[in-house]
Amino acid sequence: MTSPHRFPLNYAVAALAAGLSLATSSAFSQSTDNSVGLEQMTITAEKRLTVLDKTPDAISAIKGTRLIEMGATGLEDVVTLVPNASFVSSYGAAKINIRGIGLNSAIGSPGVATYVDGAYVSDLTSSNSGMFDLQRVEVLRGPQGALYGRNATGGAVNYVTARPTQETQGQASLLLGNYGRQETEGFVSGALGDGTTSARLSWQVKSRDGFTQNSVAGKEYGPVIPGQTGTVGPKYLDDLNTKSFRFQTLTDLGNAGTFRLIVGSHKENDVGPYIAILPQDVQTSKALFGVSPSLDRFMSASNGQSYKVDVQNSQAIYERSLGDNTLTASLSYRKSKSALFLDGDATAALVASTNLVNESTDKGFDVHVASPDNNRLQWLIGANYIDFDAKSDSYFQQKLSLGILTGISARNPFPVPNYLTLGGTARMQSTAGYGDVRYAITPSLAVRGGIRINKEDLSVNEYQTNSAVNGGASRTASPSASWNSTPGNIGLEWNMDKETMFYGKLSKGFKSGAINMGILQTTPVKPETVVSTELGMKSSFLNNRGAFSAALFNSDYKDMQFSQITSLSSALINAPGAKISGLELELLFKPITSLTLGANVGLMDPRFSNFTNANSRNPLAGQINLNGNQITNVSKTQASLSADYSQVIDSYKTTFRADYVWRDKFYFTEFNDADTMQKAYGMLNLAASVRPSGSKWKFFAQLRNATNTQAYTSMTVAGTPNAGHRSVTFTAPRTLGLGMSLDF
Repeated sequence: MTSPHRFPLNYAVAALAAGLSLATSSAFSQSTDNSVGLEQMTITAEKRLTVLDKTPDAISAIKGTRLIEMGATGLEDVVTLVPNASFVSSYGAAKINIRGIGLNSAIGSPGVATYVDGAYVSDLTSSNSGMFDLQRVEVLRGPQGALYGRNATGGAVNYVTARPTQETQGQASLLLGNYGRQETEGFVSGALGDGTTSARLSWQVKSRDGFTQNSVAGKEYGPVIPGQTGTVGPKYLDDLNTKSFRFQTLTDLGNAGTFRLIVGSHKENDVGPYIAILPQDVQTSKALFGVSPSLDRFMSASNGQSYKVDVQNSQAIYERSLGDNTLTASLSYRKSKSALFLDGDATAALVASTNLVNESTDKGFDVHVASPDNNRLQWLIGANYIDFDAKSDSYFQQKLSLGILTGISARNPFPVPNYLTLGGTARMQSTAGYGDVRYAITPSLAVRGGIRINKEDLSVNEYQTNSAVNGGASRTASPSASWNSTPGNIGLEWNMDKETMFYGKLSKGFKSGAINMGILQTTPVKPETVVSTELGMKSSFLNNRGAFSAALFNSDYKDMQFSQITSLSSALINAPGAKISGLELELLFKPITSLTLGANVGLMDPRFSNFTNANSRNPLAGQINLNGNQITNVSKTQASLSADYSQVIDSYKTTFRADYVWRDKFYFTEFNDADTMQKAYGMLNLAASVRPSGSKWKFFAQLRNATNTQAYTSMTVAGTPNAGHRSVTFTAPRTLGLGMSLDF
């Protein structure tokens, strides 16, 4: 889809450079009052407390209060604030992409690792369910081999939830908006009993009508999938109905340390995402029944659809002093279930349907000991264990005709039903020992390094039943594989003065191989490895009124893993070689007390360097040389601008916020075809609030996608048997929300 927004690369760089220059000159005309300065943010991305601006790594951190103020609704809103990061939600799975890496399909194998309070999350269907009552979100860019280990060749994301407090406090909010939007969120925190234990209860409830109307709403249909009951056309698609809560306790054990217990739940029960089929000349529904999908983005025809998610999690965290050192131990458990059923052709005809059911259990344990932060020699050693069990069942029903199979665009009165079921169970066990060290050669110069020794075992029991193969008889297999790896990094940091730091590092990342469950492969997908170099700097200026950081990187990938659509399903494959180089710039500036300006730019050259592959949409073309093609789902340029203004007017404190995010064009397949590309587009979000002076009440408004920009956020391209159908999801339309909150 097209967008009127244009933001060429030279404009992005020029805008950031001009902003830095203007910010510097403007600040000199202001008072040098230190109270105007930016707030220093403390992070735990390196498994110890550090100051963001003094941590020699490419890390972005967004406070939970900022996410609330801007009206963030999910992880997609977080990553838009991070250079060279993007987000895709496809068929219910949340997929993060950092520096060109992250979008994979095999169970439990993303390229960007996700953590919640340090606990690893394997399941993509539940990784976007914790976006409430957060202290901050930390995004680490680039390979994270030593401390984060498996599945972090692109980077890592860590949700840090707000902790219980001894003082009694709370907040509750209510928001109403268009499309029947209703949301409530809040927390209550305070001491329990004798005061050694504090507790915090957080909640979030969301409901919304869908953005897309259904032209066959209310109509009843017989069993779309054999063995199931009939379906009814829903009124809307893209609706939302979720309920989440989190309960925590924090107990002070005196000299024995602290003990934190966290339990949570997230449930979703709605129609689910609108996955549109783009109209084209050769189409199954058109060939069989003479009907085509609607050209209207906000209109579809669904014979039935439903989406359910159930996530339960618990975690125990123990911390105590061991002399001058600190011991931290974490035990976590997470169980998730998801079920997505949808009409796969977006027409009133019963042509295709899809049913995806996934269950998984994550069990993890991590223990590490860290030295004091002020020692000349700082070290951290630890061990980690992850046990991930998954069950997946996928059912695809597609009515085919001789015309479709032979590429003839003609209606066949005798459609042939084709059924494909695939899935099975998988178990992954990962054991690792890791260490990290920093030695100050001089007060301003230090050397750093880290290593991880990791072993991973994967076993699968899989099946596949295809009505067009082997007479429809079920086939099974039980593949298994093991991988050993020693990812790590070495680097140097130089603190030129109190305000400016330079760093450089060489990193080696490793992502274990995979097995495409239900595909019945004879050989597992190869592990992905990367060698990356990075040079960076971080600086604060003008009495901490401004902060600027830059990172220049070059990554060389071997056997890069990414998802490709086969004739009827998707599979993880390897590209023997890929190179990604880039530059990231971040600026935050506070020229006056009431105004904070922000900007970031991410530039990349993401290319396949050694890759040939056959296009399932055009199998007669044979193997195609893809060297030099742009890596999928990656833009060469991304940029964002933000402004936050707060001012007391009469007896009211007012705030205004604007965020503009822009992406250059990107492709959804490795073949870089024109019809599988999203052109450059930008989105503008606005927010405002008013609070009477001294009042605990606040009234706020949020306008998301103010320019009503339409763009594809994901695209799945089928092979020849499905006539090369392109299934897409869209950006949400313009939404307005009005609400109020109460602090107590």
